[in-house]
Amino acid sequence: NMLMNKKPKDIPKQNDLAKFSREFALGVLHILPNCKQTLRKNLKDEYYVLNQRCIVDTENHIVSLSSLNQGMIDFFGKGIAIQAIVGVNGSGKSSLFELIYRIINNLSCLLNRGKRRKASEQLYYIDDLWAELFVIIDGKLFCIACNGDSICVKKDKFEVISIKAFENNMPSQGTVLMVDFIKWAKECLFYTIVSNYSMQAFNAIDYGCESCFLIDGKRRKQYVEDRIWVNSLFHKNDGYLTPIVLNPYRNNGSVDMNREYGLTIYRLSSAMIYAKEHNKEFMKDYQLHKIHYTYSDSSLKDKYVNIYNVKDEVYWNYKPGKQIQPDYGTVILNEYGVIGKLDYSDTIQHAAAMYLIYKTYSIANAYPNYEEFFNMGQLKEFTALTDSATEDLTIRLVRKIKKDKSHISLKVRQMLHFIESFAEKRLNTNSLLSDGITYQDYVNSVAYNKRLHTMGEIQEYLPPSLFCINITLDKYENNTKKNEEPIPINRLSSGERQYLYTFSTYIYHILNLLSIQDSNRVRYRRMNLIFDEVEICFHPEFQRRFINELLGYIKRLGMNRHATFCITIATHSPFILSDIPQSNILYLENGKTADSSKFKNPFAANICDVLFQSFFLKNGFIGEYARQKVNNLLKYLCESHKYISKKKLVEIEALKQIIGDPFIKMHIDQLIRSHEKNNN
Repeated sequence: NMLMNKKPKDIPKQNDLAKFSREFALGVLHILPNCKQTLRKNLKDEYYVLNQRCIVDTENHIVSLSSLNQGMIDFFGKGIAIQAIVGVNGSGKSSLFELIYRIINNLSCLLNRGKRRKASEQLYYIDDLWAELFVIIDGKLFCIACNGDSICVKKDKFEVISIKAFENNMPSQGTVLMVDFIKWAKECLFYTIVSNYSMQAFNAIDYGCESCFLIDGKRRKQYVEDRIWVNSLFHKNDGYLTPIVLNPYRNNGSVDMNREYGLTIYRLSSAMIYAKEHNKEFMKDYQLHKIHYTYSDSSLKDKYVNIYNVKDEVYWNYKPGKQIQPDYGTVILNEYGVIGKLDYSDTIQHAAAMYLIYKTYSIANAYPNYEEFFNMGQLKEFTALTDSATEDLTIRLVRKIKKDKSHISLKVRQMLHFIESFAEKRLNTNSLLSDGITYQDYVNSVAYNKRLHTMGEIQEYLPPSLFCINITLDKYENNTKKNEEPIPINRLSSGERQYLYTFSTYIYHILNLLSIQDSNRVRYRRMNLIFDEVEICFHPEFQRRFINELLGYIKRLGMNRHATFCITIATHSPFILSDIPQSNILYLENGKTADSSKFKNPFAANICDVLFQSFFLKNGFIGEYARQKVNNLLKYLCESHKYISKKKLVEIEALKQIIGDPFIKMHIDQLIRSHEKNNN
């Protein structure tokens, strides 16, 4: 059931990118004949080549690496590969992506087998999935094969690990080989971040016909009804253990755009500050004017009172020097070292204490690597501590959070910096309550003696989650400021906001992933970025700049110094495609790979040529109504041997005058003159 034909001893390690070559790309998706029709949709039993670094011997069913395209490895920059999938609507682009998501989902089920997902939806194993994903990692070809109830990982032609999802094994054998499986994941697995803002994408009802199973620690097959596997991949508080996330977050198919706006504002703030500090453009024609923070803890009170019953009045009577009551809250605050630093009769300082307690509970309740403290997350009241063991557990939880330097504890660290500034009298409560504070004033007070250079340093000293964020911009044209009043982000166009949503999502997730340093878990240093329907809401100019801007963010933030990137784009935009060489494009037509041997390379090519061949516009480039109108006229003039009346000539002349193409106009004139000559 679990085989180990070859140990993965020579697989390069992720924690030191400088020691190996930095190539990473999705190579080939192979759909096997047994794959259920509802999963493959209109795709065929075929090898879909995403990157021509891979060559396929279909007769012998062998996929191998080619040396012909090695020159493309660093074409887009060190450690960055970009590829595209194109075709008309219904050609199979999204279906192909979804098969990749399903493979990763089933692999994730095995990696997370037996682990409690306390704050995230349970993962479900998809039945009847037969497909292989070939991935290029540092000059080697790996294959993740989903063969129904089993997952097999291969390196080159050798099977590395094969593991059954639902069959029991000998305990000792299973334990040893599961370690090897996790070892492979630590060294080779990549993290997939998906963006699809189409209203029709990831609607839960579309996946209701797919059979899913729950895998428990004993590998039993438990069929589950009314469970949609895709809902589990919009995960929150998963700690990035599941190696894929779908964006934007959908609640059973619905997107809360107000929530998305709030998340975007939070994610944008540090990126825009970084850009301004380094004299870089975050968004063309706009510069950051100001970020203003206004105190508001209403939503947090809902969380820490209603969810954890952190009692609002518990600290009102606390005075410095008074004996600390032995309840959970005071133990938590004491261990953070803030008990004597706060005045609990002060509105903001009281809220800061409440937030620290709530966030400590929340971390214990949410993240799998805090499993030992799960019961702490279930506490509902500030009851008195009755035994030293419970107090020790509380202290150990806080100490672990304080040692954690990842994104998980970031908001705790922000709050501790905030509280420290009160203790040293660098912030004034009355001013915060009445006027709020700008980012610059805040950082001057809280990090007054520190130089915040990197994105991580900027995030560390942002205001904590007791404030609403308001970002305003200035618009520039040819280096000249065009606006008199600062422009709030919510006044930007839908396309401009979509632009910000898309980029901020990827930056946020990548920086969080790079913050994880725990060597006992998978530390993802290979980022698989998938953009489906990327041009939604984008003006052609945004489309034209998209790839260059994306590369700019990755390089300016130094992300490709610490990770490698495979970026795959499904698009209908010739402007995006003109930035991608032919060797990195998969053309789909009616669910099959189209023969592109006679296609012109779209890189830096004429946009009309790209439209004609790459998007299969067999009926030309003009609107269908106009095409039929012109065709009907030309047909009339070519076929009619009758006299053309003056009334008809007036109609023809009126249509000719509004036609924009001079060649068509000239052709109509020639046909009219030919008629006049024949009639004479």
